[in-house]
Amino acid sequence: MDSKPQLYGEYFYKFFQCPHWIWYDIYGDVEKKRHVPPLLDMIYKGKMVNAGDTLKHHKQFEQIKPEQFRDLDEAFLATIELMKLGKNIYHGVLMSEDWVGIPDLLEARPGKSWLGDFYYVVYDAQNTLDLRDEYKFQLIFYSLMLERIQGFRPPDAYVIDPQGNERSFPVNDFIDQFHLTRFQIEKILNGEKPAPFLKAGCKRTPWYSLCLSETQGCSDVSLIYRISQADQRRLYEIGIKTIDQLAAADVSHLQTELEDWPFDKIIRFSNQAKSLMTNEPQILRKPNFPAVRYEVYFDIESDPLRDIDYLLGFLVSDAQTGEVEYRYFLADDKEHEPDAWRRFLDYLASLEDFVIYHYAFYERQVFDRLASRYGAPASLVEKFKENTIDLHMKLVDSAILPIYFYSLKDVGAYLGYKWDNPHAGGAESVVWYNDWLEKKDQSIMQQILRYNEDDVRATKAIKDWLAGQKPSKRKESLEL
Repeated sequence: MDSKPQLYGEYFYKFFQCPHWIWYDIYGDVEKKRHVPPLLDMIYKGKMVNAGDTLKHHKQFEQIKPEQFRDLDEAFLATIELMKLGKNIYHGVLMSEDWVGIPDLLEARPGKSWLGDFYYVVYDAQNTLDLRDEYKFQLIFYSLMLERIQGFRPPDAYVIDPQGNERSFPVNDFIDQFHLTRFQIEKILNGEKPAPFLKAGCKRTPWYSLCLSETQGCSDVSLIYRISQADQRRLYEIGIKTIDQLAAADVSHLQTELEDWPFDKIIRFSNQAKSLMTNEPQILRKPNFPAVRYEVYFDIESDPLRDIDYLLGFLVSDAQTGEVEYRYFLADDKEHEPDAWRRFLDYLASLEDFVIYHYAFYERQVFDRLASRYGAPASLVEKFKENTIDLHMKLVDSAILPIYFYSLKDVGAYLGYKWDNPHAGGAESVVWYNDWLEKKDQSIMQQILRYNEDDVRATKAIKDWLAGQKPSKRKESLEL
């Protein structure tokens, strides 16, 4: 009799990024698997670099000897021995029947269990205290294994960040959702291939090229921007499985069949399908931009593993002189981050008759974080917020493009902008930054700066393109 496939804690993260990830890992052609460097994988997962060293500032714990990890069974037995002693354990191994996991931290708490006058709870060490489902369900998985081992289910599970801040959630509140997800993962482990679905998380997997080609091959509706798996199932239920079927569907009929969906959502999906079918953009409305002397295109590079915003880069376009100049403020390390921030504030204070363009919410988020951490005059905070425009919001509000994702890279590439390094991204910049910290090789820093400059120039290209657009004559069918 075949043994039951083992269920690993990491499968919950993989499932929420892309359900096909698990399937391809087991059944896919390894020759088509892209290599993802370990540091890049940590960035994607939101993990701390050198988490053990960081946690030592906040927790006391024992570690399993590295040589014991050559055999997980041996590492599990070593973990149990430490648990019997009531020790806190970093990267212990939990096993129960076909379940296997390596939680970041097991902490003993006063109480009653089979182990004695204490029981264990589980921690995940993350760069933020976000509690997305992939993190919660993995912690619930470990908590249920602890219940099998110690005879007591921990009431709460925890996330801890690099500063030692903690956030918890009640395990029982999410048990039903956890088991529904577990059943889906177990189906995959037993050979059931998930339905085609393309999402942003697929890009983080080593199998993205296969996800993309298979979804394109059947023209699945999941190629529509911002469609969820629940949306996909609803469209399947009313007989719409492909982009061309959605593009051809009568909007009034869709509104009747999907009466709980907002009308603007139906229109957006319908127009996105039509744009993909014709390979033509649709302009919904003419975007308005202020007429100013200085246009500043802003982009930030951050290393979540080291909790540092190391590069504040911007492109300054002077309408009066026609000059376009790339500038930046760099933090060589965490110690120099406040200085880079102060220099940016001084620059902001010097600006008059300007607007700052950024793409998506991240730059505003970092501005708020740095202002909270290092301070900023209220007048400058107000000045920044009153003079910034999110071009991603402007684009989505004004136009529909024949692309699957609306990231800066996707939109910039569609409009013809070419990055110096076509494979570069924010995560790759972090890898380069860590490499630069180790080697202090200026060619690596130049690579980081060139990538950042490409980002702000691509942002300008998007703004310039939008500024030149106007609604098509079929406006009445395109308005949201």
